[in-house]
Amino acid sequence: MGLSAIVTENPTINYSEDTEDNMNFTKVPLWTVKFEEKLLNMSMGDIRTVEYEITNIDPLWGEDYEFHVVNMDHHLLRVSNNIIKIAAGQTSWRGNFTVEAILLGRSEIYVELHRPSGSVDEIETSLESLDVMVLRSIGTMDIVFQVLVGCFVMVLYVNFGAVLELDALKRILVKPIGPAIGFVGQFMVMPILSFLIGYYLFHDMIELRLGLFFTGSTPGGGASNIFTVILNGNLNLSITMTAISNLAAFGMMPIWIFTLGALIFKDGHLAVPYKTIAAMSFSLVLPLAIGLALQKYAPTVAKKMSKITKPFAIMFIIVITGFAFTTNSFMFKLFSWKILVASSALPWIGYLIGYLMAIVCRQSPRDALTIAIETGIQNTGIAIFMLNFTLPQPQADMTSAVPVANSMMTPLPLILIYLIRKIFCRTSIEEVEEAPTKEAKIIEVEAIMEKGEHQQKVGRK
Repeated sequence: MGLSAIVTENPTINYSEDTEDNMNFTKVPLWTVKFEEKLLNMSMGDIRTVEYEITNIDPLWGEDYEFHVVNMDHHLLRVSNNIIKIAAGQTSWRGNFTVEAILLGRSEIYVELHRPSGSVDEIETSLESLDVMVLRSIGTMDIVFQVLVGCFVMVLYVNFGAVLELDALKRILVKPIGPAIGFVGQFMVMPILSFLIGYYLFHDMIELRLGLFFTGSTPGGGASNIFTVILNGNLNLSITMTAISNLAAFGMMPIWIFTLGALIFKDGHLAVPYKTIAAMSFSLVLPLAIGLALQKYAPTVAKKMSKITKPFAIMFIIVITGFAFTTNSFMFKLFSWKILVASSALPWIGYLIGYLMAIVCRQSPRDALTIAIETGIQNTGIAIFMLNFTLPQPQADMTSAVPVANSMMTPLPLILIYLIRKIFCRTSIEEVEEAPTKEAKIIEVEAIMEKGEHQQKVGRK
């Protein structure tokens, strides 16, 4: 199913009859409906009884006239006790119907008059409707999930700051071809790509366009470092690019949100969340700065933290994925083919463009793979965070289906590459894990040779 119920309009049906002049006119019902409530807020799984009254019924109607309580979106709500038969001479009726909330979203309930002829043209629709909003109930698991995500993200970014090799960063920045390609891919290609995909797939669904654009505008995710190691990429380059990406995001994300994003906000009549973006940026840069400070003032602690970065990141993915599937299982019902296509196209095309740019710039296959991974993997946690503080409920939860689907579809090509290598290539996992160590040994040998040459020159003098 789609998410067309995010924004609904009051249902109106025009009823026309042919006159002698072959002209059409709109039939307005004389009877009226008054619901006990104008807006009904429910949580998924709730069952409510709604009182309503029908007045101005024509007493000349016979016994075969019926009023039907109609739900606009059957995926969100289930309405029962919804058919009322009118007795002869009856001018008003008062009763109730039952509403069961199935899935989060927004729908409307209205009343139809069905005449004995059974013709569609003879159906009249009430002018008044009941607006129903189905929200997600926040339970203990949701609170635990939010706390876990916050704690894991803080610790993970402290770890990233602690393991960032400043010497390696300096060497890369002296000749920053890789980071420059990654920067262009991350903050030029991906935001524009997400805007275009969203425009063509979700043209009339502003919230979904916003969700995809937020996803495409975020910096690289921590998962990129893990997949870089698994696929034998350049870990130093990956960590450096992730750090640069997250630092650059503090300036680049607001730029994109206030330019291309402003077009989406304008179309949806939404306010740009300036304070939220500033608070989010500060919350991410702070733990990274703490990690860098540990390197300088507590190197022993930083060294110990560097040993747990990879297992901690893997544990983060496993725990968060498990909780996400448990607490957000309802999200799968929100996935439409458009959401799945958009969520797959964004990272997969990003991988391809990042790899091609790296090859054109004559980067090694290992660095090209790393750049491709860094380009395609986005920090969907930031996108979900921004959506929750930007949109009201239930739109925020419904729109989060986009970054959630993106996080599910993003690793599929990388896992496929890993399996193909595992099955058909001779490179073993041990060689993959030793790759950074071998690189470090080469650098160490070169340093020793340079030192020896320097000592020989001194001896000759």
